[in-house]
Amino acid sequence: MKTNAPTETVAQRYHYLDALRAFAMLLGIVLHGALSFFPMPIWPAQDLHQPAFDVPALLAAFLAQVGLEVPETYSPYEFMLHAIHGFRLPLFFLVSGFFTAMLWRKRGLRQLAKHRTKRILLPLAIFVPLTWIFMIVVGMEAFVVPSGHFGENKKGAATTPRDEPARQAQQERKPRAKNNPEAAIDIGRAAGMGDLRALEWHIQAGTDLNQRAADQSTPVMIATVFGRVEAAKVLIEAGADLNLKEKDGSTALLKASFFAHPEIVEALLEADADPNIKTNDGATALDIVRGPWEEIRWIYDHVGELLAPTGLILDYERIRETRPQIAETLRKNGAEEGHGVGLDLLILMVFFAPVFHHLWFLYYLIWLVVGFILITWSIGKLKLKALPDRLVTSPVCWLWLLPATFLTQLLMKENFGPATATGALPWPPILLYYAVFFFFGALCFGRDWFNTKAGKVWPLSFVLAVPPLLTGLCLVKSQQNDELLAACSVAYAWLMVLGCIGFFRYFFSGENPRIRYLSDASYWLYIMHLSVIMCLQSIVSTWNMPSLPKFLIVCVATTLPLLLIYEVGVRYTFIGTMLNGRRTRTKSAGS
Repeated sequence: MKTNAPTETVAQRYHYLDALRAFAMLLGIVLHGALSFFPMPIWPAQDLHQPAFDVPALLAAFLAQVGLEVPETYSPYEFMLHAIHGFRLPLFFLVSGFFTAMLWRKRGLRQLAKHRTKRILLPLAIFVPLTWIFMIVVGMEAFVVPSGHFGENKKGAATTPRDEPARQAQQERKPRAKNNPEAAIDIGRAAGMGDLRALEWHIQAGTDLNQRAADQSTPVMIATVFGRVEAAKVLIEAGADLNLKEKDGSTALLKASFFAHPEIVEALLEADADPNIKTNDGATALDIVRGPWEEIRWIYDHVGELLAPTGLILDYERIRETRPQIAETLRKNGAEEGHGVGLDLLILMVFFAPVFHHLWFLYYLIWLVVGFILITWSIGKLKLKALPDRLVTSPVCWLWLLPATFLTQLLMKENFGPATATGALPWPPILLYYAVFFFFGALCFGRDWFNTKAGKVWPLSFVLAVPPLLTGLCLVKSQQNDELLAACSVAYAWLMVLGCIGFFRYFFSGENPRIRYLSDASYWLYIMHLSVIMCLQSIVSTWNMPSLPKFLIVCVATTLPLLLIYEVGVRYTFIGTMLNGRRTRTKSAGS
């Protein structure tokens, strides 16, 4: 097999896969548009209207019958997040693998490498620095919105309570209808903003004081991160569970120690918070504050980068001076040392620090393309035979696809669907997880089964995807069973991927200039949307109107201007050539 030259002439255009890839890209805009409408502490804009609806009684009763702990309420936007995230990128990587194999068959490995360098590596190198600039401008300087942010927007004010005029203005704008789910400010957001009146309302109304945000943080943790001392004390006195852990294993005390808030540390210890709980990498609260500042500052640098878009600016001088005081307080209360904060945390920061932001998946795609080139070249040198059809087609393929996906998903505990890692190196479990979809997509190229039968019963696939989705979301909230959660995630991902393939092949197999145009534009839209959508979320966050119109405004007002810019200043320029290849103006383009 000569792998540096074309081995098959490919004349067919897979219009439905073009549309499917565009669909996956555009869903990313929808997903990010939803993030301000439910508690997400690290997301810059947090809307005043974050609805949470009662879980239907029949559904709750059924899920309880099978032993699941069902939340009383659920945010429709958080539901949307999980429903999209659970299949979007697996679908994208499968389609990318298919097109990678097609390009290799058509042009050979050398041209494949050149093509992917121009289409993926070069845009990544250009747009990641631009994304950082736009994010910093939007998050810290350009848009000062009195509410809608957990952190403050002015340097030097990040860890101090919100100034009184701004807080009063926010209170005046906030709706008062007690029984309207749109009206009450969410308890997590109230904690982050230090809104004591809202917290007291939630306490008297019987709201769950340990309500989890998407990252598993609780209201007392959120108040602690943003230095809301009085809010933290109110929650502590009201009986919040102080020893619950976030995804990284942090507790409220660990966060209070790290961010150097001595009053919160003392209040937590007086309320019997356990000082010796360890993070996932084995560090205790004492480990976090006992090391020399010079050796630990890099951690604050990375955390500061992560929180910068929220407007939270770390006060290094205060933190450095307060750490020894907190260490002494912890020792007096029986705190012990773990193995310290060192190599393990450094490794985690390398993998998870927000280097690539929302473009991180392109970085992973580059690694997978490189792997594809190396594997294909090696197969050619060794003159190995291609896999037989029966191993790649249903039902035999599920005998290896499902276990491979399950094992990699299981390594990403506490997640419904794959985890996200935006660091300088790809996180191996995530890379292996997406490799399953990517290489299966590559193997499917040229197979009659994929082109005619995969996803053929797509309505059934969509229906069957509902139970694992609902079960998985209950398990995410309760953290009950990692193995069952992984199984639900895998079942949902594959059912939705197959359903989408069948649906798009059924409706979009023919050539459609509008769909092709949108497919080209989707790459540009996704690359550029994040800072725009955050800006718009900040602007609408204080509007006194239901969340659904605001969500639609944010998504549409992000997409349409970027689409216009694409037509006028991108598609027929060197930028468009880099992203999509050379295009020439025709009367039908974009019509």
